[in-house]
Amino acid sequence: MDAGERVLVIGATQGTGLHIVRLLLREGYRVRVLARNEAKARSRFGDTVEVVVGDVTRPDTLPVAFPGVDHVILTAAVTQRPASEALVKSTVYDGTLHVLSAAGKAGLAGRFMYMSALGTTKGSLLALGLNLVKGNTLRWRRRVEEEIRRSGLDYTIVHAGILSDAPAGRRAIEIGQDELPMRPWYRIGREDVAEVFVRALRHPAARNTTFDAVWSRGETPPDWDALFARLAPGT
Repeated sequence: MDAGERVLVIGATQGTGLHIVRLLLREGYRVRVLARNEAKARSRFGDTVEVVVGDVTRPDTLPVAFPGVDHVILTAAVTQRPASEALVKSTVYDGTLHVLSAAGKAGLAGRFMYMSALGTTKGSLLALGLNLVKGNTLRWRRRVEEEIRRSGLDYTIVHAGILSDAPAGRRAIEIGQDELPMRPWYRIGREDVAEVFVRALRHPAARNTTFDAVWSRGETPPDWDALFARLAPGT
């Protein structure tokens, strides 16, 4: 990492994005947050981050967030359940396309990192149920992943397992490209996903890859070099 690299985090005020920001700050990155609600962002982070008011569904609000940005991490998603397909499409698909466009126009030279989920490539009963409740969210995620790969930007796409609020470091982490289905036993903590993102951002072998991230058996700390070395680019 070059000293003082600036990371734009979109989806930072809750969930995994919140943990990503905190870990980036501990690791010495400068962080800029895109938030619809500035007061909420300030209540989370105080003056430790830059806050830019914007909304992925409003492309005119995005360009101001990109000057001086080295990398982008996008975790924003629809959290409400049930959610209409129109809302999911406007946020998950159209919103990500707006961010990709703004990043491209700004000449983003670093990594574009996207948080997705298991189930975008392999079906399961759980994935079917989620699509019914949340407006085909996994189908729209799959489509936007394809757009990210075609964007010409350096990217990393993380298919996170079913998320938990368990503290970080309690379980071993496995990353791979087996295209795991969404099943109850493929789980991972939000704080552990945050570490996956920050480690992947630093690691050249994670460039232009898509991979699953789940807990594995045991308590052994991950050998990140070994895990990332197994990834095949272009996926």
